[in-house]
Amino acid sequence: MPIDYTFVRLQGLRLPQPLNADVAASMVKTSGLASTDVTFPDGALTEPERHALTWLLAAYAPQPYSKQTNHQIMPLTATTVGQVILTYGDNGHATATLAGRGMPAGVEPPSRDPAQLKQSLKDTYGLAAITGVWTAEQLVRLYDALRLVPVADRPALQGVEIQRVGTLTGPDGHNKGRFSYERGPWTGSLGTLKLADAIFQEDEIGFYGGVTSRACPPSVRDILHEVGHAVESAPCRTDSRNNAAWAVESTGGQRYRSPERVPQDLVTEAVQLRTDNDALNRLGTQLPNSAATAEYNALCDAIEKVQEWIVDGEKGTYQQEDALVRFKNDVTSKVAQATWRSFREEVVRWCDAQILEVRWRAKYKTPQGRDITPCLRNFVTFVSKENVGTDLTPYSRTSYGELFAEAYAFWIVDPGAVERHDPRLRAFFDDSRYRRGD
Repeated sequence: MPIDYTFVRLQGLRLPQPLNADVAASMVKTSGLASTDVTFPDGALTEPERHALTWLLAAYAPQPYSKQTNHQIMPLTATTVGQVILTYGDNGHATATLAGRGMPAGVEPPSRDPAQLKQSLKDTYGLAAITGVWTAEQLVRLYDALRLVPVADRPALQGVEIQRVGTLTGPDGHNKGRFSYERGPWTGSLGTLKLADAIFQEDEIGFYGGVTSRACPPSVRDILHEVGHAVESAPCRTDSRNNAAWAVESTGGQRYRSPERVPQDLVTEAVQLRTDNDALNRLGTQLPNSAATAEYNALCDAIEKVQEWIVDGEKGTYQQEDALVRFKNDVTSKVAQATWRSFREEVVRWCDAQILEVRWRAKYKTPQGRDITPCLRNFVTFVSKENVGTDLTPYSRTSYGELFAEAYAFWIVDPGAVERHDPRLRAFFDDSRYRRGD
């Protein structure tokens, strides 16, 4: 079944004054509830809190009555709030559970100074940058989310830029956050995680977890959703970035430390065939003997073949690795004189680049040419084979990638909810099978 609770923006969220046992009982009677119960698993309730929870449970009972559960931030007194779970069950019985007093709170960060906290986050997770306009509280939410990421998954954040933006729009209507990266074999950036204003707007309304796991602000769960995309795509992005760094270095360019970003204009230039045909033609007019002529002709034929392959690639037809290896070996054996060294080495370098591209495409493209990562391929196979429902949340039904990200985020903040949806889905994450496709 889908995640079995939600939270909504409640209207008129104010306790009556005075509020006592009679006022609370009267509201229960008016609501039509058959019976009520209030509880605080972590401690004792005060009488004012007990009356408040009873009154809230009755005041917000669904009309007409239906089974549902809400995780709401609600007033406990005129000056305090709490994390309240309103559960409306069978036969009109309802329960209000106090999951915690106050707002959900994580671990205090090493500093609340924005500049210091940004630097701490960058250093801890190897982020490329944290940009945009942040409040101190928003950075604390980011700190709280990232510290929940399993240690084994944290390398997926290395080299990522986290941006604060005002709004996000897209065809899927998802306007809170977005993790994006250029999909291709030669990308110098490891991706960008954007967080919009909307991701923080529900933190005063509700929470996730709260019973078997600590209560978690909605923004923390939503940030972890985007981290899920980063985890799923990490090997793909890393291989692409490493290819880009190799390409630039192979031309004598700067060596970039992992996971340092590589300027894309340098990458684009580096993956081209860099031969000076005019210079080659001039050398061809000064051939001393037939052996030199044979090597010259072999080199010209090789460059012509490469240029044909480049045109084929622009049309979407790529050479196989074994063909590239044979071609490279053939050029190396036929063109040996020092006169042609720079041209021969460039053809060999180009072949090595193409071999890297072929391997990347074999790993991260379907036979139909669509993008997929081994992690996601493994997840899709699991979900399809086990017939796991894709309706974990409404958004998870839009694609397998979103199902993965939703399940990943809920597995961290409320694993019990994932288990109630499907125990096999929780086990898939508990057993770290989501990493095995990598």
